[in-house]
Amino acid sequence: MSLAGGKAARNRGRLRPARVPGIHFLVRLAITTPLRPSPAEEADARAAASRRGLPFAPRGARAAAEVAREAGADALLVLSPRASVLWCAGEERRWSAGMGALRAKRTAARAAGGGDAITRDPFLEAAGIRAGDRVLDCTAGLGADALVAATAAGPEGRVLGLEASALLAAWVGEGLRRSPDPAAARIELRAADHAEALAALPDRSFDVVVFDPMFRHARAEPAGFDLLRRLADPRPLSPEALARARRVARRWVVVKDGAPGWDLARLGLVPLPSARGAHRYYARLAPA
Repeated sequence: MSLAGGKAARNRGRLRPARVPGIHFLVRLAITTPLRPSPAEEADARAAASRRGLPFAPRGARAAAEVAREAGADALLVLSPRASVLWCAGEERRWSAGMGALRAKRTAARAAGGGDAITRDPFLEAAGIRAGDRVLDCTAGLGADALVAATAAGPEGRVLGLEASALLAAWVGEGLRRSPDPAAARIELRAADHAEALAALPDRSFDVVVFDPMFRHARAEPAGFDLLRRLADPRPLSPEALARARRVARRWVVVKDGAPGWDLARLGLVPLPSARGAHRYYARLAPA
């Protein structure tokens, strides 16, 4: 994905994705620091740039627009010890797991004996993640479900998140690294096309494989989701990827869809029973 929608798009102050030949969405992204960084802050940002395979743009006392212009970047990932902030076209957005953070806290409370008094989590009910599980999140997005899954899997579990948008993978991945939630440290987020990644994974290498592809139609969503919709890979889940996931899964594959569940129907999947008026549907498939 390219965020370089041209001068007109920048003047409108909006991220304008543009398709680039190839299967991935590319962006000219550079990593930098907050204003007047300490040596430790600069070293941390340089390490992140190396980890993500992205250029590092020194900041000093310069405005973000000047740093981006000199680096030839459409967007900047501004990293401090506690935050991962995406800057583009004059907008700044700090990464947050949003409701995922609250859901993770509720999940931890249930594991500690919080019981039925705590709000249910339909994702976890569908995924059935157990302590020690290895979970593959094929469409990581903002990382909310990955954080909940890592909490449910516990200290012995692990979550691998795949995200086709390299920008989202860097922004969210570095945000997770800076999260105080211990479950975040059990998540590895990679910039990867899930169909290719699944083809390369061994049989039965994950207990649970989950998909949360971009829904066809937008509806009222939590803060931050508008940005996700503009940056994320819009391609629908393919039957081929689903078949590969069933080979990789040991227990089952879970697919999420927005009401009324058109994509589940397109794939021939039957939703699990859900609460009346639910906005999210889930389907579960056994391994192939």
